[in-house]
Order: sequence, then structure tokens, then C-alpha cells
Amino acid sequence: MIYEIHLYVPKTGKLTPAMIEWLYDNGQRRDHPELFWPVKRLKTKALARHMLRLDPTLIPVQAPGDDIELHYPNDNMGIVLYLHDRGIILFFPMMAYSVYSRVVLGICYTYIRYLYDAAGFWSYDPQLNVLSYADDFQSIEDTAVLMDRIVPRLLASG
Repeated sequence: MIYEIHLYVPKTGKLTPAMIEWLYDNGQRRDHPELFWPVKRLKTKALARHMLRLDPTLIPVQAPGDDIELHYPNDNMGIVLYLHDRGIILFFPMMAYSVYSRVVLGICYTYIRYLYDAAGFWSYDPQLNVLSYADDFQSIEDTAVLMDRIVPRLLASG
């Protein structure tokens, strides 16, 4: 069970629900002119170098095409930043509330806050359907509560 948060740099300075909808409908297509894209094109290698300056322990892995994965060095944490030409998808395990889950969430939201401050990334949490310019303590708490509610049900039904 993987949780994901999508990060984008909106061209207008603000990410909107309409932009997210357009990205979900058209994000895999490459035939749209740059003018139509609501988010900036990213240089994945430069972005990866930037993230490695923040956290030099991240392990870069070549993904398909020009995409790059940055893995947190502790495999038990399960944190992966997937960098593609239009954004970043932050993956981490969905787990029931615990001290361990708070550590994972704290690391992830540190990356999110850094990306907002350094490059203007906004985040979209599809599980909570929440857009944010920089996730804060309330977002961490909302994510923890969601995982605490869902994970026990998923484990019981599996």
C-alpha cells in the first residue's frame, strides 16, 4: 500500500483543481504545445542534483527515459521521489499511526517544504484531494489520520 503526493511548479504561481484535472487527462500526452501545459517543464537531472544537495544520502536510480528516481537510503522507510519532466511524485508506504509513520511523514514533508521554498512546487494529495502551496503540520496530521483510518481496514479485509 503506497501513498503518493504529486508536486508541480504551476506557470501561474498557483495550482488549481482545473490544472490537476487537465494534468490527469493530458499528462501522458506529448503532442500538446508548451503553451497548453499549466505546469513548468523540468530539467530532471538538474532537479536531482538540487535534491542531492539537500540530502546527499539519496540514491539516484535511472528510470525510463529521462526520469530519475531518488531513493531514501533506508529501504525500510520506502520513500522514493520520482522526478519526471513535469513534476515529482513522492511515494511512501501507507502505514497505521505510529512513531515510525511520523518519522516517514516528517521526512517526506521536509522534502515538500524544501521544494516549495527552493523552486515554487505546489503539492497535490490525491488521497485527501488537497492542493497546497507548502504542506504544513496540518497536512501531516491529516495524512496520519487518513492512514490510521484506512490501514487497519485494509489489513482486516486482506
